[in-house]
Amino acid sequence: VMGRCKSTSGMSEEWVGEEDALPANVQSGGGTRARAYSHTLPSPAAAPSESLKMDPTLEPKDGEACLVMKFGGSSLATSEHLRRAADIVNSMMSRRPLVVLSAMGKTTNELLAAASRALLEGEVDISKVRKVTDDVFQDLKIPLPSDITELLEELFRVLSGISLLKELSFNTRDRVVSFGERLAIRTFTALFNHLAKEGSVQAKSIDSWEAGMLTSSGGGSADSAFSQCAVLPKTYSNLYAYFAPLRRNYTYVPIITGYIAKDAAGIITTLGRDGSDLTATVVGAAIQASEVQIWKDVMGVMTTDPRVVPAARPVGVLTFEEAAELSTFGAKVVHPAAILPAWLAGVPISVRNSTAPEQPGTRIVSELDSKDFRDGRVAAMSSKPDITMIVIRSTRMLGQHGFLAHVFQVFNRFEVSIDVIATSEVTVSLTLDRGYKAVDFDALRKELEQVAQVEVREKMAMLTLIVDRTEATAVFREAFQAFEALKVEVQMVSHGASNVNVTFVIPDDKLLLAPEISTSASSSDDGWMRDSPLRAKVRLHRFEVVCVA
Repeated sequence: VMGRCKSTSGMSEEWVGEEDALPANVQSGGGTRARAYSHTLPSPAAAPSESLKMDPTLEPKDGEACLVMKFGGSSLATSEHLRRAADIVNSMMSRRPLVVLSAMGKTTNELLAAASRALLEGEVDISKVRKVTDDVFQDLKIPLPSDITELLEELFRVLSGISLLKELSFNTRDRVVSFGERLAIRTFTALFNHLAKEGSVQAKSIDSWEAGMLTSSGGGSADSAFSQCAVLPKTYSNLYAYFAPLRRNYTYVPIITGYIAKDAAGIITTLGRDGSDLTATVVGAAIQASEVQIWKDVMGVMTTDPRVVPAARPVGVLTFEEAAELSTFGAKVVHPAAILPAWLAGVPISVRNSTAPEQPGTRIVSELDSKDFRDGRVAAMSSKPDITMIVIRSTRMLGQHGFLAHVFQVFNRFEVSIDVIATSEVTVSLTLDRGYKAVDFDALRKELEQVAQVEVREKMAMLTLIVDRTEATAVFREAFQAFEALKVEVQMVSHGASNVNVTFVIPDDKLLLAPEISTSASSSDDGWMRDSPLRAKVRLHRFEVVCVA
C-alpha cells in the first residue's frame, strides 16, 4: 500500500491531558507529550535540542557527575554472575556509580508461576525463588541475611493470601513480582560488601520508592512491556534530592531496585517487563549522570538478532532516534520507554556485555560527530513478527474531511497502539501489535465496519531498516530488487515521518525464507552472498540486510 505514508514513530501517538506525562525538568519544548511507558517518542524535529533545558533548580552546581549502571537478570543469574558484576562496579568506582538491578535470572518468571499455583492449585511454594538466594550465600559461606529472610517470609504470606482468597488482582501480582528486584539488591549488596576490601566504600540497598520513585496508579504490567503507570514529575526532584549529595561526598554505593515503584497511596507498581532500563535512565536524567550503562549478556545493540543470525555484529554508535526506532520495531536490547528520559536530558547511554566488560559495546548519543564512522548505508535492522494489518476502505474518504478523525477516535476508545500507517484517497492501512496489550479486537472491528469495509490480515511482519534519509532512495531501490528476486510481496511501506526509519510490512512466513529460495539466490554472483548460512540476504553497500524473525 503506497500513498501518503507515515509512521507513528515520529510523533506522539497518544496525547495526555496532564503535564505529569513528562517531568518538568525534561519537558519537550515542542509540546509533544508521551506517557512513560509509551513506545512513541518525539523526533528531534518535534523537540529541538535547544528546548530541552533542565530545570535550573535541579542542575548540579558542584561535585562530580555520577555514573548509572544497570545490570539485567541474565547478568545476575548465579553467584559467578554476581561476582562478575561486583568486579565491574568496583572497576568504575572512580566514576561514582549508582547501580540499578533487575531480578536475578528467571526469578520474575518463577514468582509469576508461584502466584499462579497459589491461585489455581492452592499450593504455596517459594522453594525455587529461595534457592536462587540460598545458592549465593552457600557459595559465600555466610548465613542468609535477616533482611532477605524477612522478605522471603513476606512473600510466603502474600502467596498464602492468594491461596486462601482465590484471587489475584493486578496490584497483587505486581506486588508478588516486586520481590524479585527486592531480593536481588539485598543479595548483591551482601555479596559486594563481603568481597570488599577493608576500608573501601560499602554498598547500600535502596528500594526505589525510598529514593522517591513515584508513578501514577495502575497495575497489570508484570507480564507485558506495556504499563498502565506513568512516572510522575515529582520523581525527578525526589531522586535528585536523594542522590545529589553523592556528587560531593561519595560515601556509599547505592544498589537500587529497577522495574518497580509505588504510587501516591503506597501501592507497588511496575514499569513493564524489562522496565529496569527505564528506572536507570530516569535516575540518570534526574541526577544528570555522566552516562547510563546498561549491562547485558550481548555485545551491544547488534546489526540484527544474533540468536537467528550468527554473523550479526555490534553497532558502535547510534543516535537516540535510531535506538528508539530499533527498540520500537522489534529490537529488545533496550526497553523502548527507556530511551526518552536520557534523550531529553542529553545523558548518553551505552550498552555493554557483562561477560566481556573490556569491549566498548554500543554508545547511544544525541548526535553523531565526525569521529563516529559507520560502514555502509544501513546501520542496523530489526523485525517484529506476528503483526496484524487492518485495511479500512470507504468512499466516504474521497475529498471529505472528518473520516480519519472518526477512525482514530475508535482506536482511541479501545486504547489501541498503532505502529505503522499509510493512507490513500479511499484506504487506510495500519498495523497493530496485538501482543503488546490485550484489546477487544472483535468489538473494535465491528465498530469500524459501521463506517467502512474492513479487511484484517493476520500473520504479518514488520522489517525495519535504520538508514539515513539521504541514503533512503538507494536502500529502497536495492531492497525492492531483493524482494522481487525472492518473490516477497510487500504489503505496506513507511518512510518519511522519521529521519532514520524505513519499514516494510511483509507476510510473516517470508521473514524466514524457504530453503529453495536461498539456494537459488546464493547460486548467483550479482550481490547475493554465496555459501551463506543465512536464509536470504542482500548486500546494501557492504551491509548485509537479513530477512529474519
